[in-house]
Amino acid sequence: MTTETLLTSRTAEYHESPHARYWTDVSYKYGGTRLNLLDICVPKRQPEDPHQAVWLVYIHGGAWRDPLIDRKSFNTALDLLLQDDQPHNIAGFVSLDYRLSPYPSHPTSPSSTHDDSRNVQHPEHLNDVLVALSFLGSSAAITAGRYVLCGHSCGATLAMQATARLSARYGAIQPPVALSGMEGIYDIAALVATHTHPAYREFVTAAFGQNEETWVTASQLVGKMEKWQGNVLLVQSSSDELVDMEQTDSIVKKLVVQGFTRTSTTSTGNEGKQVLKVVIDCLHDEVWEKGTELAKAIRVVTDKAWISPAKH
Repeated sequence: MTTETLLTSRTAEYHESPHARYWTDVSYKYGGTRLNLLDICVPKRQPEDPHQAVWLVYIHGGAWRDPLIDRKSFNTALDLLLQDDQPHNIAGFVSLDYRLSPYPSHPTSPSSTHDDSRNVQHPEHLNDVLVALSFLGSSAAITAGRYVLCGHSCGATLAMQATARLSARYGAIQPPVALSGMEGIYDIAALVATHTHPAYREFVTAAFGQNEETWVTASQLVGKMEKWQGNVLLVQSSSDELVDMEQTDSIVKKLVVQGFTRTSTTSTGNEGKQVLKVVIDCLHDEVWEKGTELAKAIRVVTDKAWISPAKH
């Protein structure tokens, strides 16, 4: 099923630019909320080898609760990628929203107890991501398993958790062929212990509840990658004022224990089970606000040198 056929049965806004075709506000969940939406972009300049091409699926951050960081936060990086005239391997882009946890103290957009889209806890954020991937699985490109997951902050957490679930044969959709986590949260209890500001405990309890055992099991799910054969690109800023470097270092250690090889280059990436850590220098949200570092990471993680060749 093509992207066009997939969307004919859905209410979506369509428009074109000189560089791409767009379907926006696509509902991926029957009976879902206003946050169960995604945007799709198909570049007009397609990869030279469609058999090796991949889709890029982006999951935004925002501490599982910030209403001002949503799927549109990907647009700056997307514009940079579309305007780049270098060869690329991306057949299409997807940026998705998911239901959020309560944030009644938000200064400009506090959550309401009557809003079903902003009153959930783990694992509902993850369940929404899996439902979105299942919906995208109706497209031939995604069904074939030729997609890459990329997430920022808690979006990186969700990308890791989704990959672990899909690698354990959760549903019919194949796991991604590669994964990029940018400034991710991989050890929730350690994050709260390291950062004494009350906002950390506040957003974690909003998303995972008061029981710290839930924090531990959610973090353990991030690292359950034994059965997955893809490659992982981990990006962390040395100037990140919100998430510390130890979060990325901790997941690198977990992956190495599970059979991944730490590498310093993408040249051997398509052998599978490689993990590459890249250190950048910017503030936490500048990754997506400026889009430059996010676009760089996507170019790396979708490159044919980093992805196992498709089997015909």
